[in-house]
Amino acid sequence: MERLKTPMVYGLAVALAGSVLMLTLIALNLIGPKAIALETEMTGGTILFLMLYLFLLFGIYFAIKKRKEALGSGIPFKEAIVQGLVVSFATALFSVVLTIVFYELLYPSYVAETIEALKLKMEAMGVPTGKLIAKLEEKEAYFSTSSQSLFSFVGNLITGTAFTLLLSFFLKSNTKK
Repeated sequence: MERLKTPMVYGLAVALAGSVLMLTLIALNLIGPKAIALETEMTGGTILFLMLYLFLLFGIYFAIKKRKEALGSGIPFKEAIVQGLVVSFATALFSVVLTIVFYELLYPSYVAETIEALKLKMEAMGVPTGKLIAKLEEKEAYFSTSSQSLFSFVGNLITGTAFTLLLSFFLKSNTKK
C-alpha cells in the first residue's frame, strides 16, 4: 500500500491544482459567464486546457521519479506504469468529486449564468430563434455536472495513460542481466 500512497497524493494534488486554476480563471473573467460577454473565454479555455494536461504530466513524472528514488536501484517499466496509472486514476476520481463540489456547492448557478450569457451573445449576433434554442440546449447538456464529471474522468484516464506510457519508457531503468 505504501507504494501507492505517493501516486494517490499526486493525483489529489493534480485535481486540486486544476480546481484552483479554474476558480482563478473564473475570478479573472477568463472563463465562465462574464468571459463570454467579454469574449475572453477562448483565451481562458486554452489556458485551462493546456495547464490541466501539464499538471497531470508533472504529477505522473514526479510520482515515477519519487518511486525510482525510493527503490534506489532504478525503476522497472512495469512499476513505472503502475505509478503513472495510479496518479491518472486518482486524478480522475478526485476530479469528479471536485467537479461535483464546484457545480453543486460552490457555484450552483454557473450553468444557468453561462447559458444566459450565451443566449445574450447569440441574440446580439442575430442567431435565429430555432438555432438559438437548439444550441442552448446542447450547451446546457455539455455544461451539466454529469457531462463535465464524465469528461473529467475519461479525459484524465486517457491522457494519463498516454503520458504514463511515454514517461515510463523514458524513466525506466535498463536492467540487463
